[in-house]
Amino acid sequence: MMAKKGASKKSSAKKNSTKKKSSEKQSAKKKSGPKKDEVTMTLTQDAEAPAQQAPGQAAEAQKSPAKQAKKIRLTSIAFVESPLQFLSALETHDPDEDLLIRARANAKGMTSFLDAFDPAWLPKRVSLERVGAKPGILRKQTFDRIYIGDACSGQVHKALSLAYLERRMPEVVILDDGLATYSTIEILTAKRGPLVRPRQKLKASRAVMAAHVADRLRGLAPAGKLRWHTALPVSKTMRKAFLKTGAEITRHKFKHLQTLPTGGSHPRDNPVIGSALVADGLIHEDSYRAWLDELMAHGPITYYPHRRETDEFLAELDRDERVRIKHVGLPIELRLVNLPPNSTIRSLPSTAAISLATLNPDVTIAVTEIPPEWWTGASADSLRKSLNAQSVKADVDT
Repeated sequence: MMAKKGASKKSSAKKNSTKKKSSEKQSAKKKSGPKKDEVTMTLTQDAEAPAQQAPGQAAEAQKSPAKQAKKIRLTSIAFVESPLQFLSALETHDPDEDLLIRARANAKGMTSFLDAFDPAWLPKRVSLERVGAKPGILRKQTFDRIYIGDACSGQVHKALSLAYLERRMPEVVILDDGLATYSTIEILTAKRGPLVRPRQKLKASRAVMAAHVADRLRGLAPAGKLRWHTALPVSKTMRKAFLKTGAEITRHKFKHLQTLPTGGSHPRDNPVIGSALVADGLIHEDSYRAWLDELMAHGPITYYPHRRETDEFLAELDRDERVRIKHVGLPIELRLVNLPPNSTIRSLPSTAAISLATLNPDVTIAVTEIPPEWWTGASADSLRKSLNAQSVKADVDT
């Protein structure tokens, strides 16, 4: 028994000695520092650990995601088919977006306009292509916003229908397309009906597409994704009805256009804005010519023709020695923006008259209301009323 107890004591002492040596080795390791792998782990853990921040720094860190969100740049595309639509696209361009303008160069008057327009006049982050509305670009690239100049255009209908047949349509902004824009807004405000121009008759396939696009655009309004950006006066009735659908109205005053060096010299003769109403078959040519003769009875005039007026009519007018016809290439809004104060411009109801009144409030725009006997009967009563409604006041709070 004594021998067993002695052996047990030796074994216990040996174990204690082993534990003591192991403890000393671990202590030595701690004093000598971590191995290579342990150093890596320590650095990694330090990097992952949140840094100590002062209260001000923490607040700034919380603001940074919001700042980054504001810097997100939108990608947009505009389909335009007239000089006014083109200028409207420039006015509605957001500085925080990359805008591609696709202009339909073969539309009447667009080739001369695009040739005369200096690319240096484009705002930053705006590019121009002369190809019009093609569905391919909408399929290949995702856009945050689409600007539409002519919402009744067959090219635009086809592009939108094919590209967004099974996809959600992004935000859409309607641009000014002359006084015909009123008709577009009335169609989109209504619960149903195709996007078609007054007096326009469509084939069955086109009518289906025009109705489909109209319904898709109406569907954007409740979500706040349909907007009208305009310089036109908007009646309270039209404004209230359009906003009731959920759509929006924003306004501009040709701020970018006024920065462009496009004025040049102007003749002292009375400037007259030409009208396309004769070429469009809406008013009688002899009535229009009699109006011009009445103006010329008070002195020579400088006539700025509309891009849709016929060569035959202008050639006949040019034979009159009291008329100086001035082809400007660029829209008249660009050419007459800097007329001397107290000048008077004469016109029938037109978008140009409204635009020039906005651009140069010191100039008098004498608009002649179209008498009932001038009309050919080819236009609807609503169109006649909107054309003659030049006294309507714009809603500045939109």
